[in-house]
Amino acid sequence: MPKRELLLALIFYFFVLFAVLSVVSCVPSVSAEILEACPNCGNYEYVKVKVTCDNAILSDGEGKIPLNTKNEILVVAKNATEFYKRFGFYPDIEAQKIDRRFALSNQGEEIFLLCSGTLEDELAYGKSGSGLTSFRDREVVYFRDDGSWDFRYADWTSFEPISDKVSGKIIVFPNEIEINAEKNLVLVSYTLLEDLNLRELAKKGIKIDIFLDSSPVGGIPLEEIEILKDLKAEDVEVHFLDSNSYKNFHYKFAIIDGRKVIITTENWKTSNRGYMVEFESEKIAKGLLDVIHSDSRYNSSPGKISDLKGFKKSGISGKEIEFEGEVEVFVLPDSNPIFGFISSSKEELLIEVPYMDLTWFGTDKLLNLIENACKNGSKVRILLDSSYSKERNEELISFLNELSQRKGYDLKAKLIALKGFESLHGKMIYSDDKCLITSANFNEYGFKLNREVGIVIKNKKACELLRNQFYEDWKDRFEVLDFTKIPSPFTYAVTIFSLSIAFLIRTLRS
Repeated sequence: MPKRELLLALIFYFFVLFAVLSVVSCVPSVSAEILEACPNCGNYEYVKVKVTCDNAILSDGEGKIPLNTKNEILVVAKNATEFYKRFGFYPDIEAQKIDRRFALSNQGEEIFLLCSGTLEDELAYGKSGSGLTSFRDREVVYFRDDGSWDFRYADWTSFEPISDKVSGKIIVFPNEIEINAEKNLVLVSYTLLEDLNLRELAKKGIKIDIFLDSSPVGGIPLEEIEILKDLKAEDVEVHFLDSNSYKNFHYKFAIIDGRKVIITTENWKTSNRGYMVEFESEKIAKGLLDVIHSDSRYNSSPGKISDLKGFKKSGISGKEIEFEGEVEVFVLPDSNPIFGFISSSKEELLIEVPYMDLTWFGTDKLLNLIENACKNGSKVRILLDSSYSKERNEELISFLNELSQRKGYDLKAKLIALKGFESLHGKMIYSDDKCLITSANFNEYGFKLNREVGIVIKNKKACELLRNQFYEDWKDRFEVLDFTKIPSPFTYAVTIFSLSIAFLIRTLRS
């Protein structure tokens, strides 16, 4: 290399190195940081900190705990013995032996971390917090996640999403369900309103385990109790789950013979608009069996019984499509790709759910996710139920459509027209050739506080079916009628005439 070019190269690298060092020097150093805290954990309440300074003090505004060791992660617990019983190791500092005034309020307060009298970090939680740290309950752990505060319960699991290339099919409800098994079946649901063909499988000697929520909203449906009586008579094992840390066990899936997986939005009820994904994957089957094995520690007695829920069989059948491609199955609250799925959309975002809340623990995070997609230039369409949540959904639709006009977004929202099904119960998102189906409702419970399941499908053909189904549901059409209930030939003739007129009007409009 000529000397002149060598000199220019050295000067260039010098400036690059100088720029990097300048950026690094501008990043403020953190001398002490609160990593997590469990204030409402009884005698084993604790605070975990990272200390890299001299003369560090942890305080709640009343008591003070000196932290004399630096360059370490320290755990300060109220009672060392109780902490050991809960977690299997001893804390670094037992607070009650140093300053009994250091006792964290269950209702909420602020925790301070100081270095030589200078405030380095603080955590406001409960009544003093905002966003996720405003939530309070026993055994809630506040922790840092990429610099911001989040919370979890002390006994929550941390199952990672499981990906696999599979062959399977997507079923759109209303439709018929028949489960085929050779050896065993594990069926998980929030409630169970249809007996399916479970009794026939049990009579063939198939080992069946059913897991249900012990206290669904409103109580256990009377239909479920009657179905379970018949199944128990065939030696079907029924387990009810209940926990303080999961508000509801709301997931719906099945594992057949240890290799076949069913993920669905429905409580094994066939009369609503909903979705089911069925595929073969020993890898994902094992992962979901691990989840339900872990959750079986919450085995409980059934709660109160409600009145009849009731439903009618649909007069129409939905679509089915076979597909091959990569899928990713996740369980909530351990993993939640839904937020990123919405906010990252750049071309087309379709959301079909019974209802949705735009707030997130006192913030407007869910609204921001939708607006992010709009700002990316994505075409956004949102379809909500017109039956059980009609009034609240109408208010949300009005807000979103007004927001769209005011800010110039390509955003529209509307109610679904009932076309041969009782209501919209499925939860489906289509975003830029990918699609997501989940049991989770679009609110704080579904996305954070419940046990839920979901699947991301990365097959363009399969997702195109769901996209087309969305636009079919988007159309305003008359409801399919049950002709067996028409009482007379005159009424029959009037009905046919009315349908003909409706079809003619729709044709002229199109």
